[in-house]
Amino acid sequence: MSQNISKYVQLNDFLLLEYEFNRDDVAINCDSPFVAETIWGVKQYYTSGAAGNTNNQLIMQSVPTNSTRSSWYINTDDTSVYFNSYFDSSTAISQTTYPHDTVKVHIVSGYNFDDIAGFLLQIRAEDASSYLVDLSNFTWIKQIKGNYVIKFAVEPLFLGNRFYDKYVEFKVPSIQHLGDTKTEAIETSLDIKPLSDVYIQYSTIPEIDNYRYVISEKIQLQLPVESNADKFNCYIAESTAGDYIEYYATWNDIIIGEYMGDIESGRIPLFTSNNPNDNYEQFIEEYGTESAKWVLIHEIQVYEQIPPSTTLMTQRFQFTQDGNFMSPNKFRPIILNADIASTYSIDYICRLMNRMDGSQIIRKASFSSNDPKKYGRTFTRINIDNYIPYKVFNRIPGEVANIVSGSGPQKTKYVKIFYDTTNVVLNMNNEVLPQGTGPLFLKDGDSTYKFKFERLNENTDPIQRENVDLAGVYNYALSFILDDKTKIEVSPTYSTNMNTTLGELEFKLMSDQISKLLSQANNAYSIIIKNSDGTQYIFYEGLYYSYRDYDQVVLQYQELYNVNGLNTKIADLETQVKTLQEENAALKANQ
Repeated sequence: MSQNISKYVQLNDFLLLEYEFNRDDVAINCDSPFVAETIWGVKQYYTSGAAGNTNNQLIMQSVPTNSTRSSWYINTDDTSVYFNSYFDSSTAISQTTYPHDTVKVHIVSGYNFDDIAGFLLQIRAEDASSYLVDLSNFTWIKQIKGNYVIKFAVEPLFLGNRFYDKYVEFKVPSIQHLGDTKTEAIETSLDIKPLSDVYIQYSTIPEIDNYRYVISEKIQLQLPVESNADKFNCYIAESTAGDYIEYYATWNDIIIGEYMGDIESGRIPLFTSNNPNDNYEQFIEEYGTESAKWVLIHEIQVYEQIPPSTTLMTQRFQFTQDGNFMSPNKFRPIILNADIASTYSIDYICRLMNRMDGSQIIRKASFSSNDPKKYGRTFTRINIDNYIPYKVFNRIPGEVANIVSGSGPQKTKYVKIFYDTTNVVLNMNNEVLPQGTGPLFLKDGDSTYKFKFERLNENTDPIQRENVDLAGVYNYALSFILDDKTKIEVSPTYSTNMNTTLGELEFKLMSDQISKLLSQANNAYSIIIKNSDGTQYIFYEGLYYSYRDYDQVVLQYQELYNVNGLNTKIADLETQVKTLQEENAALKANQ
């Protein structure tokens, strides 16, 4: 399935035309199509269904009242006048669905058509006899259909240093499909020639008098259905090689790379609005003789979606690329509201621009994610190399009341809850302190084990412990390699007793798992971190023992097991080092 192509044309300071060519062959309801023959010998296509699907109904169209098409008639209340005065005939087309092109007129933020009554947009194509066929004479009138047709953009379009926050939209049968074959009823009725250009004319309506008006400010366009420019597109996605976004221009669905040289040299001809030599002297004066005429302009806009219905644009930048076209551009967004946002999206607008005459080919792509926390304001990652545990101890919380309700008097039963907790302390460089191996004691029966990661903040006096934030898009697992090389891997419980933001990981081992582990000669274990790209690393490892051997093992690790004493020693040593560093600096200053 190919991707639809949109072409943009700036109509004036307030309006931007977007014509989207249907390339994906998706058909929509035709809304009961008709072809009328006007008194001027021109075919005019329209639909008679309910407004909203195509917005190409006769009540949304005008009809010319003279052969020069300068004066027009529109009556949104009574279309019978069309048939009585301006149509020689009208024939229904036996068509239910067909691919359609989409036409949008984007309206700049703050513009309310106070200076005009509306506008007329003619969409025409050439038939097999070289006559122009009216596929739509779409008419937007502020007082009549303004609020009915106009739509407000969920995400405003930012293009050419302008915000467009609303638009009107209608659809016409796909001009490319109409010219491909003549097998469908709509194709034989309209008889559009293969690869006909799209003929567009925009005109303002100064005022309407008795359903009649004279157009003004005519802007005529001619868009080819197919051209070399259709091979130009853009791409944006999260990289598979790291935690960042990749974006770049494409040609034939691959990075544009060396094609830019072919475009610059003219080996790939592209349409330009002027003679190729126009403005050459002005160009070299501004850019120099060695500068490329064709460049890429990249625009990035980051939107954050905050429930229930708020969308904020929190980041935007633009830059011009005139070299290194073989490599993707890289970008890491900062989601300012990562803690409350449900999703975020990135709009990417890429323009292939000729700096000598101003011609532009514009493409747009987007990327969205439901994981805004991955790119929050700050995130802390622990050093995953050579992490070794240093202390295991038991924590027994106070008694927890278990309230049992039922028939009869209410009774309160107290149950003791035991958690085996391993405390891991790191320095400011995320290195485990002290270096060594500490035991993990496994008890018979189902048991819960929690690991608590803390960091010593050497910038405080005295040195303070701080939690290590383990929250993020990572998955964790407690892993054991058995003697037969098979693996037991346990995921965290994510219970109310576990808080990754506070550096806590909790795992529950079942009795059958513990029985198997205690029968192994290899008593090593590890905690692994699993990244979203499929990679995983060991960041903590140690040895486990039976709780029945607790006293004997503790004697072996007694010095290591004394957490408070070790931390005191660490703090004293670091203070001594700091003092010596200051004394050394003073001695050097006095030399």
